[in-house]
Amino acid sequence: MSAPVSLPELERAATWLEVYGSPLYIYDLGEVERRARALTALLPEGSRLLFSLKANPLPAIAEHLCRLGCDAEVSSTGELAVALSAGFPPERVLYTGPGKSAEEVRTALASGVTGFSAESWSDLERLDRAARSARLRARVLLRVNPSAPPVARLAMSGVSSQFGFDEAELLEGRARLEALEGIELKGLHIYQGTQLADVPALLSAMQVALQVGERLSDALGVAFQVMDLGGGFPWPFATPGVGPDLSPLREALAQLAAGRERTAAATLWFESGRWLCGAAGTLWATVMDVKRSKGKQYVILDTGIHHLGGMSGLGRVPLMGIGVARGGAEVPSGALEEVNVVGPLCTPLDCFARNLRLPPLRAGDRVFVPNVGAYGLTASLTGFLSRPPPLELAHRNGELTSVHRLRWGHEAHARPAAARSILSEEAP
Repeated sequence: MSAPVSLPELERAATWLEVYGSPLYIYDLGEVERRARALTALLPEGSRLLFSLKANPLPAIAEHLCRLGCDAEVSSTGELAVALSAGFPPERVLYTGPGKSAEEVRTALASGVTGFSAESWSDLERLDRAARSARLRARVLLRVNPSAPPVARLAMSGVSSQFGFDEAELLEGRARLEALEGIELKGLHIYQGTQLADVPALLSAMQVALQVGERLSDALGVAFQVMDLGGGFPWPFATPGVGPDLSPLREALAQLAAGRERTAAATLWFESGRWLCGAAGTLWATVMDVKRSKGKQYVILDTGIHHLGGMSGLGRVPLMGIGVARGGAEVPSGALEEVNVVGPLCTPLDCFARNLRLPPLRAGDRVFVPNVGAYGLTASLTGFLSRPPPLELAHRNGELTSVHRLRWGHEAHARPAAARSILSEEAP
């Protein structure tokens, strides 16, 4: 079925495709702003909202969310560089991830970023050594894996996981924490999972997080200043439609926050990437060929798993909703035919959708995939077959604000002098 899109969007896309070529990612910064304001309005007064750059590190989106008052959550030095260039002050950046190297930590500290989420004793001790070496103190949130699993499409805690300390491990960790002189323990970080199903699931996850905070505050003898409750706010991916109504979250979440005791003074932090920018992005592409093989119809596009849905390269074909446009207008559904929508890569894994019912297509038609503003291009197999990434356009109310292309290809890297010396010694 053709995905709905407004006439102004169709007209803009048709123009920009002619100017910038196909395929093309188009992001609506006005939609990003509307969603940021809507989500902020649901959170308890005084809360902080962190933008998870892993969802989409496009500079234009990061800059816009910074101006709107969001903080930044990063998980690599690349994301850190984007956040700082976008204008996020170092004190408003949280550096996360279960495998932070000493070099990463030193880079963050040298950039003025001292806020970290620690996921294990090794991680915590690495932060401590780096902070003391830099004559600083790392402001740390302990990431905790609670006992109970969430109702999530992808659980990241509450189950056996590489993420965070098991709660039981921290209950006896007071002395060990106090011995780390380079660490200032600010609070807890509890991210239960992505795509939590609905408001009851979100509330359940956040209630569990707050209960963990009460227990660990007592066990560790610390009055936490921050409780990062994560996010998991749901939104469709690569299909038309909207997520569940989150408006009931406001009152219920305020009641949860008001019921705290030992953590009552802690500022609540929340994280989002998908909900903030998922709806803002659309991938536009062009039909290159339509062919029939052994009773099946194939639509071949100029985009594929190197631009969207890279997990299909691992045998997981996403269920995508694809719209069709022709001559600057959307093609009505009318008579439909069953097709396999595939990309241009030299692999049978390059498949967007199987047995999808679409209007009859022909070479030159434009197609679009909505709701791909999060986990789109940078979550795909961008290096596979060395094809260039598509351009990414950002606009606000139809006025183009930026054009970017993701870096790709190999760059020569100079060998260290020590390595050249060893090779010279080994030469006959």
